[in-house]
Amino acid sequence: MKRPGMALIFLLLLLIFAVLLAPRVMQVHSLQVRSENLEAELTRIKLENQQLENQLRQLREDPVYLEKVARVKFNKAKQGEIVYKIVREGESTQKQ
Repeated sequence: MKRPGMALIFLLLLLIFAVLLAPRVMQVHSLQVRSENLEAELTRIKLENQQLENQLRQLREDPVYLEKVARVKFNKAKQGEIVYKIVREGESTQKQ
């Protein structure tokens, strides 16, 4: 008769342990997922940073690249060049 009582106590303790442990297991899993997401974001940001550093180096060292960027981003032209702006029907020439 001792065995059924011990088994019941053991099961009760096991149940209490599981109930107390479950939130911690869920928290650890949540933190692991968050850590993986942050690692992926860090990798993406490092890659973006490297690309920006390369672009900055090119802007400092490569006058042809600098001229290309100035022409595209700032609508710059060489001395003596004529720049034509084509406006399609329905488009506004004013910036909003």
